[in-house]
Amino acid sequence: MPLPDAPDYSKRIYELLKETDLENLSYAQFQGVAEKLFIEPENEDEMRRLILIQMARTAVRGDWDGFLTGGGGSGGAPTDAEYVVMALNGTLTNERKLTAGSRITITDGGAGGNVTIAADASPVTSLVAGTNITLSPVSGLGDVTITAATPAGLAPNDASYLTLGLDGDLTNERVLTAGTGISFTDTGANGTLTIETTGGSSVYKPVLPNTDIDTTGRDDLYMISRFPPWGSNSTSTSSTTATDSPQYRPFVSPRSGDILSIVMNVNSNTDEPNYDIGIYSDSNGFPDTLLGKATAALTTAEGTGTITLTPSTTITTVAGTQYHLGWVRTSVAGAGNFTAETNGALFWVGPISPNYPNLASLNQMVTIIEGSSDNVLPTNPTATNCEMTYNNPPRWGLVWS
Repeated sequence: MPLPDAPDYSKRIYELLKETDLENLSYAQFQGVAEKLFIEPENEDEMRRLILIQMARTAVRGDWDGFLTGGGGSGGAPTDAEYVVMALNGTLTNERKLTAGSRITITDGGAGGNVTIAADASPVTSLVAGTNITLSPVSGLGDVTITAATPAGLAPNDASYLTLGLDGDLTNERVLTAGTGISFTDTGANGTLTIETTGGSSVYKPVLPNTDIDTTGRDDLYMISRFPPWGSNSTSTSSTTATDSPQYRPFVSPRSGDILSIVMNVNSNTDEPNYDIGIYSDSNGFPDTLLGKATAALTTAEGTGTITLTPSTTITTVAGTQYHLGWVRTSVAGAGNFTAETNGALFWVGPISPNYPNLASLNQMVTIIEGSSDNVLPTNPTATNCEMTYNNPPRWGLVWS
């Protein structure tokens, strides 16, 4: 029946909404009809019918927001927007519920508060020890120590290994290092490591003790040119040949330590030349590397006789190791020279040509001479530039500190 005191037919509301059922009547359609209605006495019946339709629509849809909160008015939110909600509402047709996934927590502060999303800070309790791995504590709670055990068949990493280079993972390793007079030849993994002595293979030591006999310093001079195996067995003397080419003669050190001085004898100071006197390491019987040198000035003021030379750098020898004496005239092409051991009482220092014309008349080949390094002692002599000669070597000695 019609509303009291109202015509039984609506010229506006029912005409505009006819053929629309209550289930599918949206708020937007309802609002489009209602907002065109002027609030005037003559429209009272239409407004009552409008309220009746809205009540019927909300009863069918279960949506009473328009009556309870004013949400159905011009400031209300649409029900079909894509909302993220804390709990499903039912009225919202496109809502999603906020849900915590793995290792995430959600704290709801309630209406007017905050929703806090955080990573789960609780300990991991699903640690599982694999092969050769141990966990401490086994529960995996708190601070967890993961330790790798040595697999069966593998060597421990804390053994006292001797290595060629620091590995880092080995906690008790030592590096094999070549000391004085020793060299390594490493052919690589699965190859060989060869340890050899440098400075020749001689282990011969002179009979003299390796300490000074006289503690007063009176007997400190070792006359190297008279010591076996390369020294002279004759008291006869001669003179060195004054050449611009470096010459070398081997010797075996009777002592270990730092050389304090080199002692020689000036035979002639004619033209006052300067000489460099050096000590070389040995490589398979040939002078290898210049270890240090001293300068001798054969001047008129200095005169002739014994001179003591101080090396400009420290020269250290090892007892029983082979070295070489080297000497060369560095200035003034003159006749100044040193007292020498006569070559007739010395052993040879190398081979000669197999085509030598007459072995019965061989000269004493007692020194090595280098023909491509005039007036200077080379740092590393070149064997292909050298040959044997009969030149007499100096009579000389060493004093150790």
